[in-house]
Amino acid sequence: MALSTFSRASEVDPRPSTSAWQRIRYRVQQFGASLWPRVAPQEIDRVALWLPPEGVALFLRMIKRDQRHSLDVQQSLLIAGHDQPDLLAAALLHDAAKTAQPGHRLKLSHRVAVVLMQAIKPGWVEQVARATPDDWRYPFYLHLHHPEMGARLAQEAGCSQLTAGLIRRHQVKLSAPPVDEEDQLLAWLQIADDAN
Repeated sequence: MALSTFSRASEVDPRPSTSAWQRIRYRVQQFGASLWPRVAPQEIDRVALWLPPEGVALFLRMIKRDQRHSLDVQQSLLIAGHDQPDLLAAALLHDAAKTAQPGHRLKLSHRVAVVLMQAIKPGWVEQVARATPDDWRYPFYLHLHHPEMGARLAQEAGCSQLTAGLIRRHQVKLSAPPVDEEDQLLAWLQIADDAN
């Protein structure tokens, strides 16, 4: 899958807007691919090139579906020529909080519900979400707050401040062209994430 890049810090995201049918088609394909994800042992071995040992352990606690997605995001960045270590570490752990916390996981059924709820009534997920882990609505809270939670998990696992910052902001879309290195790295991470 081709990955657009910003050649200059002043460029705005070059991705064309997508139609509703393109988004639906993408989500159906994404759902199908998530049913039987595969991660090769060599791919797991390569994770250690980018993460500290505790970061590798965090990655391994993620379910296969999220491991596959994260590896694909990182591979897209590598193919596009991005080799900044903090960016590549963030690619591997940006969704870690969704499934790496035992007993508090965002299941496939929750993800489907989130997509449908957002399509039917924007803001509905925010209304339903509750911060109480034992509440049936906690997975919606987890969906909304996984960037901050993931950043904290990454820092606790020994990742850099920049890696944690990219994870923390990975769902905050830039409203202007990148102004510094972190914004540029964030823009690349978001493009790769959206492409996968």
